[in-house]
Amino acid sequence: MQIKNIKTYLDKIQYGNQNLSGGIEDYWLESSLKISPIEQVQILKDFYTNQFGFDGKNIQLIKDAIKLETTDSATLYGKTGTGTVNGENVNGWFIGYVETRNHTYFFATNIESDHHASGSIAAELTNSILHDKGIY
Repeated sequence: MQIKNIKTYLDKIQYGNQNLSGGIEDYWLESSLKISPIEQVQILKDFYTNQFGFDGKNIQLIKDAIKLETTDSATLYGKTGTGTVNGENVNGWFIGYVETRNHTYFFATNIESDHHASGSIAAELTNSILHDKGIY
């Protein structure tokens, strides 16, 4: 995909600062594109309800792709991400949502450190919080 096409979509959904100056291969890897956890949750909610007007089957394909597991009472959807600088994992993300019979709960966890801040650690923390809150 060309950087122009990516920029068009980032602008359409108002994703973070929409800055692609880091280049086609690196803009999203600890580079120019930035988003806050609150913005990430809002984008995810808008995606979930398709406020962007994308083709419904494309929305469903993404939802299916990020589906992690289902229990008797809920389904967990999510995606991790890890930012690395000089070989050190300095930024970990886990974003997603939990669907229960009565509610959908959205979340975005972002952890930062000089090292050992990975998406898998963010996912572990999030799962612990969701469990403690009785959500998942």
